[in-house]
Amino acid sequence: MPRAKTLFLLCGEPSGEVYAARVARAFRERHPGVPLEGIGSSRLESEGVRLLRDYGDISVMGFTGVVKRLPEIRSALRAAKDRVSRPDIGAVVLVDFPDFNFRVGLAAWKRGVPVVYYIPPQVWAWRTGRARTLARFTRGAVVLFPFEEGFLRRYGVNAVFAGHPLLEELGPVLDAPAEPARFGIPPGRRVVGLLPGSRTAEVEKNLPVLVSSARLVAERAPDVHFVLPVARPSLRESIERGVSGRGLPLTLVSEDRHRLFRCMEAAVAVSGTVTLELALLGVPSVIVYRTGWLNYHIAKRLAKVGYAGLPNLASEEPFLPELIQDDFTPARAADALRGMMEDEARLGALRRRCLALRETLRGPGPTGAVVDMLDREAAGAWS
Repeated sequence: MPRAKTLFLLCGEPSGEVYAARVARAFRERHPGVPLEGIGSSRLESEGVRLLRDYGDISVMGFTGVVKRLPEIRSALRAAKDRVSRPDIGAVVLVDFPDFNFRVGLAAWKRGVPVVYYIPPQVWAWRTGRARTLARFTRGAVVLFPFEEGFLRRYGVNAVFAGHPLLEELGPVLDAPAEPARFGIPPGRRVVGLLPGSRTAEVEKNLPVLVSSARLVAERAPDVHFVLPVARPSLRESIERGVSGRGLPLTLVSEDRHRLFRCMEAAVAVSGTVTLELALLGVPSVIVYRTGWLNYHIAKRLAKVGYAGLPNLASEEPFLPELIQDDFTPARAADALRGMMEDEARLGALRRRCLALRETLRGPGPTGAVVDMLDREAAGAWS
C-alpha cells in the first residue's frame, strides 16, 4: 500500500496562521495518517505541522519592509518552491500572504500539484490582473466575503464563499456579557478601545495620534475610560512608553481581547482584521491608518476601491468613518469618535449595522470547505 503524500500549508503572519491551524486540525481529524508540513510558527507546529521555516523573518509590512528583508524572503521562497515541487507533496494550501504565496503556488502548479487558496488576495481592490493568474494555478479558492465568489468566478477561479472564519473564532464570545471588572476597568465608565495595530511599524506610526486624540476626547468626557489591547507581547514595552505620562484614564490588556471588546462602547482602530472583529462583536469603530509616505502613495495608485475598512467592504457601503494617512489627525479622530458617542441614536444605529454583518458573513464553515476541496481535488493523495 503506497504511503500517503504530504499536505503542505503556508501562511505568513499571525491571523493567517490561526486559519491555517484550524485547517490543519480539521484535516488531521479526517486523515490522521497524512504528514503535514509547512511554513508557519508555533501555532501551526502545535497542530502537528512540521515547519520548513518559521515565518518570523519573512512577515513584513509594506514595500519598504520587503526591501529590508529581501535576503531572508528570497531564501525562504527558494526553500518553499523546492519543497512543493517534490513528488511526495499531495496538495498545497496557501493562506493569504499573496506576494510570496503566488510564487509558491505557481511552482506547485507547474509540477501538477493541486493548490487550494484560502483567503486569496483582494484582487477586486487592487492589481485585478492577478485574478487570471489565480485561476491558472489553483484548483479552488475559499474566500472571505460573499461578493468575492462572483467576482473571482468571472475570471475562471473556482471560488467558494462558506462563511467568514472570524465567526468560527468568535463563536464562544459573540453574545458574552460585558465584564469590565474582569479587566480592572472602574465601574460606571464608558469604555472606548484604542487599537494601534499588531505590527511594530503600525504601532510606531499610529499610536501617537491615537493617544493625542484620546486626550482630546477625555477633556470633554470625564466618564470615558480607554482600554488598549496589546496584540503581541513584544509590543508591550513600546506601547507602555507611548502612553506613559499622558494623563489618560487607560488600561493595557494582554489577554482575552475578544471578551474585552464586549466591554467597549466604541473604538478607534487601525484598519485591518480587528475592525471586523469589533463590528461582529457589536462595537462601532473609527477606522484609521497611517503608514510611510512611499507605501501609502504606491498603494493609493494601485487601489480600485474607495474605502479600506473591512466592515465597510463587507457591507459594500462606508457606514463607519475612515481617516486614512493625512486625514488621520488627533482632532479629526476625536471629532469622529465624539460624533458617535454623543449621539445615542446614531451609536445604536451603527451598532445594529455592525451586528447585521453576522448574517451577511454567515455560512456552513470555511475550514470545512477547505478540507472538502482538498478531498475533491487531491483525493488519491491521502490513501
